[in-house]
Parts: sequence; C-alpha cells; structure tokens
Amino acid sequence: MTIVAEKALDAETLITEARQATGLTDFGSDLSFMTGFQKLVAAVEAMEPSDQLRATARYRISALLAARLHYADDARKYPEIVAQDVGDPLIVCGLPRTGTTIIYDLLCLDPRARAPREWEWYIPWPAPEVATFDTDPRIAQVQAIYENWLKHAPQLADIQRMDSTQPGECNHGMMLHFGSTNFPAELGVPRFAEWLQDNPPEGQYRTHKRMLQQFQWKGPRGRWTLKSPQHLFDLPGLVESYPGAMLVWTHRDPVLTFSSLASMIAGFQAALGGGQDLHAIGRSVFDMWSAAMARATKARLDHPDIENRIIDLAHAEVVADPMGTVRRIYDRFGLDFSTEHAARIMRFLADSPAASRLGKHRHSPEQFGIDTAEVHERLADYYERFGHLLKRPEIKDQPR
Repeated sequence: MTIVAEKALDAETLITEARQATGLTDFGSDLSFMTGFQKLVAAVEAMEPSDQLRATARYRISALLAARLHYADDARKYPEIVAQDVGDPLIVCGLPRTGTTIIYDLLCLDPRARAPREWEWYIPWPAPEVATFDTDPRIAQVQAIYENWLKHAPQLADIQRMDSTQPGECNHGMMLHFGSTNFPAELGVPRFAEWLQDNPPEGQYRTHKRMLQQFQWKGPRGRWTLKSPQHLFDLPGLVESYPGAMLVWTHRDPVLTFSSLASMIAGFQAALGGGQDLHAIGRSVFDMWSAAMARATKARLDHPDIENRIIDLAHAEVVADPMGTVRRIYDRFGLDFSTEHAARIMRFLADSPAASRLGKHRHSPEQFGIDTAEVHERLADYYERFGHLLKRPEIKDQPR
C-alpha cells in the first residue's frame, strides 16, 4: 500500500466510495453497525494520525464497508444463507493471555469441530468453499499482512502465532460490525476504546451469527468452536444469540495478563506506525479489560443461566495438563472425546511451534505503568471469587 498525503477520513465519503467500488448500494435492514463505524472514523481523526496510520485505517474501513454490502447482496440473492442453523457453539472466552490460544487450538483439533480461520475472519467475503478451502487466495493475502507486521515488529513472533491458516478469534470478525477491540489494539484510537468499553455494540451478535452462516454456507461444516476475550463484555448478548452456547473461561492473575497484553499491543502498533507511549498503552489495556472483567463477573451473578453454562479453568492447569483440561471440558458439556481427537492433541503438543515461544515473551507491569494495587482494587470482586485459580504455572521463565 503506497502512502501518500492522506485526506481526513469522512464517514459519508467512505460509504460513497464503498458503494462505487462494489457497484452495490444497500447495506440491508440492520444498520446498527453504523454507530461503531461513525465512532471509529471520528476517533481516528481525533488522534491527528500520521499519513501511514490514516491510510491503514482507510484501507481497513473501506474493505469492511464493501464486505457488508456484499453480505447484504448475498442474503437477498440466496435467502437460504440466513435460514441456516449454526448450532450450539463451544466458546473460549477468557481474558487475553490466559491460555486461551492453546486451549482453543486443542479444542479445534476435534475432527467434528469447525473453527473460522484467521483469513476467513479478516477477509469475510466471498463465502469460502470446501473445494478451495486450503488454497483460497485470501490465505496468502492475510499471511502477507502478517509478514509485513513481523518485518516492522519481529518481537510479535515471540508473543503470538502469526499463521493465517490457524483458527481465528471472533474479535477479528467483530471488525465487520465496527465493534472490535482490534481497532484500539492496532490503531490506538483511545476515544473509540473509551466508547467500546462502556457500550457493548447493539447488534454485534447478529453480525457475528451472520458471518458463521456465510462461512458454513459453501464451506466446511461442524460444531462451531470459537474464541474471543471480547465476549466478556457482553455475555448476555452472546447467550441470547446462542442459547445453547458452552463457555470456557480461563483465569490468570490480571496483573500479569494486562502486562502481557500491553506488550503485544505495543508490538502491533509499532508494526502499523502507531505511537509508542507504553504507559498510555498500559492504561488503555487496564481500563478496557478491567471493564470487561467487571461486567462479565456481574453478568454471572445476575444471570444463573449464564453461570450454569461456564467451566472455569486455571491458566496453571491449562499449561500443566492440556490433555486433561480438554477432557474436563468435554466431560462438563457431555461431549464425546474421541481417540482421534486425543491422538491429534498428542501430535500437536509434540510438534507445535507454540511450545518454542514459552519463556521468550519478556514484559513487566512497571514497563507499562500498571499498578498492582490498583488492579486488585478495581477487580476486588473477581479476585475474591477466582483468586484460587490464579496460581502461576510451574514452568520456566514466566511470565509470558
């Protein structure tokens, strides 16, 4: 993408350009995404962004608007898409950096599971197809983006897997509703972050479900297996859209979690030309995810139906006994744990490059201005209830 002197982003102009680019005009009857879209555009401009950052935001936003136009067009042409049942998904919803990725990867090894790949979430149109699922050109497109990030921020390789073919997180897909925590993580946009942490976007899970329908229409099918820490912001909305959802909540001391996440976000923002005020990143992480934890903890107390569909897991347990942890999840939800699934987990644990990242990710709360006492005070209810699950795993060179 060539960087030139960029004009300020304008919501109406971006919509007009998306319509011209696609030849489509109708976004469909559900326009709830417009709130987040307008908030995001305003938040980018409020930063007085560099040309590089503004160009990156323009590119992302334009692609998302185009995808929404295509989704509405597909639904009109092929009404069977939105008539599909997506079943009862198994959803990992712990705080970032609490072992969610490894447990998600292991759950996705079930031959009966179907997880959206990262390339699907990032470029969600056109609908994936079974025959070309492993050769879809979007795989190379998204991988090229990852390689560019690694070129500018090589430390990301020690923090997160960067493989577009792997199971992806729902927060990538939530970008289509302009309600994703990805935007603050990648672009900064503090005003958008402030809005998002206090306002779970209305209609978010309608878009989320619509994406699953699009993915399974011509693509592979199976029991949807999903993951995103962002679900903590709106567990009632999640369960309303997926009444049979099975929820896996992983736990780790939030102080370490916030530090680890801030380090990862600093890497992403470096790769995308954002600022590097580490204390500002730490404050944003603390405010954002403290709000998520407080809201989710309260939702469990207020809604017995939500409480009864959650299994709580310690990060230490996930690290020490990943196979046993998966068995516990399957027992909890009455799922059959097959011998083929167990064999795949054994091979994954023996061969996965994820193991080589253990201990390489260096960070500290002090580096990002994260105050332990403030975290404990803000999340007192969480520590009181789940403190017994916050023991650190006994592996070398923590934290990671």
